[in-house]
Amino acid sequence: MNRRLIPAVLVAGLVAAAGPVAAANAAPPSNANGAPPSDAGGGGTLENFCNFDDVVAYTVTGKTKLITKPDGQRTITSPGQRITLSANGKTVSYVITGTRFERDVVVSGEKITEVEVKGRNILINQIGTTETPGIFLVVGNFDFALDADGFEVPGRGFNPDGPGQVTDVCRALS
Repeated sequence: MNRRLIPAVLVAGLVAAAGPVAAANAAPPSNANGAPPSDAGGGGTLENFCNFDDVVAYTVTGKTKLITKPDGQRTITSPGQRITLSANGKTVSYVITGTRFERDVVVSGEKITEVEVKGRNILINQIGTTETPGIFLVVGNFDFALDADGFEVPGRGFNPDGPGQVTDVCRALS
């Protein structure tokens, strides 16, 4: 699992295109712009995201779709998506039908990816890779930037105190 910011909107990308608060993504969905959303079903485990010994198991259901614009901007949607997470004998389930917007830019000669998530998304940060480790359900609009390796750009990382509603999933599973 990469250690960067991942929104669950990418859960097909949740353990597909990893990142902190990038959700547990493994790789972004690959369906074409004109194709209907594809099944995002799947699951796995998340380790070193919460401050307890148990791993967090997750299952994702619903759809996901990647839309790439001619200028390279990417939009990932997640219609009907839900995630169920379990650890320490506890289980929580959330609707995560948010949208993730990404665009690559060059800042001070370095390529970064600016990310904005809107709606209901899961974001994860691995312990030791960020100032805000954990698994978070975010509701609202949040933005952050990732470097070329998928790590938060200093000063432009996920702010759990920012506007919007944030639920600490690790705390709910403790």
